[in-house]
This record gives sequence, structure tokens and C-alpha cells, in this order.
Amino acid sequence: MKKRQITTAALAALCCAAVAPATAAAATSTVHLRGTAYEFNSVHTMLSGAVIKVEEYPKLSAVVGSDGKYDIPVPSRATKVTHYITITGSSGYYGVHLQTFTMAGKSLANVNFQTPTDAVAKFMMMILNIAPVDPLSAAWRVKDCAIVSTFSTKNVHGLDYAHFIAYGAHGVAGATAKSSPKLSGVSAPVYFNENVTPDRKQKSSSIDGGVIFTRVPTGTYTITASHKTAKFASFKATCKPGWVVNANPPWGLYQTK
Repeated sequence: MKKRQITTAALAALCCAAVAPATAAAATSTVHLRGTAYEFNSVHTMLSGAVIKVEEYPKLSAVVGSDGKYDIPVPSRATKVTHYITITGSSGYYGVHLQTFTMAGKSLANVNFQTPTDAVAKFMMMILNIAPVDPLSAAWRVKDCAIVSTFSTKNVHGLDYAHFIAYGAHGVAGATAKSSPKLSGVSAPVYFNENVTPDRKQKSSSIDGGVIFTRVPTGTYTITASHKTAKFASFKATCKPGWVVNANPPWGLYQTK
């Protein structure tokens, strides 16, 4: 009785057949971005009914619940995920983008949206001398892009929303930020003072922890931090005209050591 010979081609076919289902599953697997959407400077005002979308995956969306929570699935190995919030049926808020995440096969929690009202956004633009697209509009919008973040203490990074707001003030004073590519001149960082107001006299962060880059050209930027004793995470921000990228705590420039 002759032995059947298995050719190289047959072995290759068997190999591919064995791994194909697993490969397909990996390609379609998802992870989740979860967090809370609330009003800037009003942590108990939830943005119920707002819609969360993803720039790189326009078919994906999630609606913010009555408790302010959202949950949106994204590809588990996506190299760029920039999600943003729109307040459906209202012009009372300035829709913001979050930092651009690289997914590493794990879900992320506490990826919060702190969204300013149009009135607060207009006040900030006036302080920073940022010309709006349409000065006659009740809702001002920036012409270029702005990047905002907070140097936040390591004590809040792992907290859920309830414990996060219960913690209270979470900024770290004495930190500075820079970007790559470099942003200077009118685009250089401006730090928030202890009254939660951008202040060009501040040379580093106050206890508020806030920092903003204004008039940022279109592009992708890496934002890093320096401090005499503390270490902070960096983040990526994707900028396009009219965008405000708010890398909110407990993400963004959060303390690691």
C-alpha cells in the first residue's frame, strides 16, 4: 500500500485554514472606551443625550446616558482613535475632541469629556485674544485649533467618576509643557492660574494644573511635561481647524511618579 505524499502546497493550505478563523477574529475584535461626559466647571451637570463619535471610524457612535456615562466600542488594535462629543439639538456647548489614543488590545476607563459651555469658551477666547471664525455669532468657534490638558496628580488616575470628583482639586503646580513639533510664539503654552483662568504671566502650572496651546496649525502633536520632581504621561493631539482638543484628567498629562 502506497503512502500518500503531502505536498508543500497542501501543508500551506492546511496551515492557512487552521489560522484563518483566529486571524479573522482578531481583525474584528473590539475594545471599549468608557467615561463620563459633564460640563466644565460644573461636575454634577451631565451631558445626557450627547453623541460620542470617532473621527477615524465615522460609523461608530454612542449616546451619553442620563448618568453621563458613555461606552463606545473601537477596533482593539487601532493605531489612531480620536473621539469627540456633539451636543445634539443644542448650541449651548462647544463640542470637544479628546486626545488621540493608540489601542493596545485593552479597554480604557474614565476617558471623560469635560465640555465648556459656549459662554465659557467665548470668555476663554477673549482672554487669550483668539479671533473667532464669526464674531457676530452667539457661539464663537476658533479658526485654528487649541490643545488643552491638566497636570493631574497620580492620586486620581485610577478613580471612577464619583471618586474623582469627590477627591477635589487634582492639579499639580510647577510643571511646564512642550510639544513636538514645537509650538512657539502665539501657539506657545499658556498656564491657568489658581482661579481656573488662562494667565500669560504664569510661567508654569498653578495648583489648578491647566495648560492650553492656542492657534495650533493642522497636524499631530506629542505633548510632554517637565517638573522638578514629578513625572507625567505624554499624549498625542490631532489638530484641525475649529477643533478644541481637551485631554481631560485623569488622562492627558497625568502624573506617573
